[in-house]
Amino acid sequence: MENNDTIFEKHFSKIEQQKQEIQKRIVGLSQFIESLFICFYSHSEMKLGPHLLVEGKVGKGKTAVLSAFARTISDAKFSRIQFTPDLKPMDLMRIVEQHEDKTLGFHQGPLFANLVLADEINRAHEKTRAALLEAMGEKQITIGKDTYPLEEPFFVMATQNPIDVEGTFFLGAAQLDRFMMKIYTESLSEDEEITIARAHQKTEPGIKAVISKNEILDVQKYIRENVFVAPNIQKDIIRIVRSLRMDGGLVNPDEFYILPEGERGYLYLERAAKTRAFIKGRDYITFSDVAALAFPTLNHRIGLKYTSKDTDRIMKITEIISQAVGKATENGASGL
Repeated sequence: MENNDTIFEKHFSKIEQQKQEIQKRIVGLSQFIESLFICFYSHSEMKLGPHLLVEGKVGKGKTAVLSAFARTISDAKFSRIQFTPDLKPMDLMRIVEQHEDKTLGFHQGPLFANLVLADEINRAHEKTRAALLEAMGEKQITIGKDTYPLEEPFFVMATQNPIDVEGTFFLGAAQLDRFMMKIYTESLSEDEEITIARAHQKTEPGIKAVISKNEILDVQKYIRENVFVAPNIQKDIIRIVRSLRMDGGLVNPDEFYILPEGERGYLYLERAAKTRAFIKGRDYITFSDVAALAFPTLNHRIGLKYTSKDTDRIMKITEIISQAVGKATENGASGL
């Protein structure tokens, strides 16, 4: 029987192999890729799916990253849904095909996949975006009286344009709260862009499938059950989130229309920290895991009323979350 160390090394090795395969196709974007791994491998349960929201303009490699990630998983089904103002909820759930004899055939829509890219999600109307909520939270789709369970693993990565881009809509608080993390696309260095330009003159490298869907579920279960969270670290996580609420002492409630009032903020932060610790090669969380993930896990749960520019909003929220992390440190957080 395998001991715990052997199981850790086996699972850790699989994730390292995935990273190596992705790097054959993707240059840079290390923070983006790490965030994808953290969300994908975090424990998922009903109403608490660890999905990822990415904000950034077109051409930043978002589709390429998720597509490459999907190709490292044997028999994984990947689908991309382009969200547009005329997209209807049923377009996500089923596809209607007219046969030669005029009869209609119904096929499973693009939500019936293991990895779903909801591209430019904030270009579609509220009703269509809401159709994602059941799939993201319940891992099932209901059409009329019939309910269809979604195959595990099930993961949604949504992209959105900055709100100051023409033709975009605000995502509601309930929709934002469904995502474990929200990140912003990073810029490439000059050397990385030169590497990409040269690579485009070559044949696209083949990406091998190095992990199965069942192995993914085993890794997720291992992280959930075996990465240790010390009681004082757990208390620090809850203190960070509580300090960002109306009565937490850090924010003026009159300036905000969203604050992390529910339990998802600290539950997601703990789960993300456990997965980060694992992919860093540890079976225990340190406060550095929590500090590194506080912004991507909490920033979309904070909404400012009077800030119109994205850059100003991000700067202000970054400052507030940093203060919350600092406050937890002052109250006796574990060493970084």
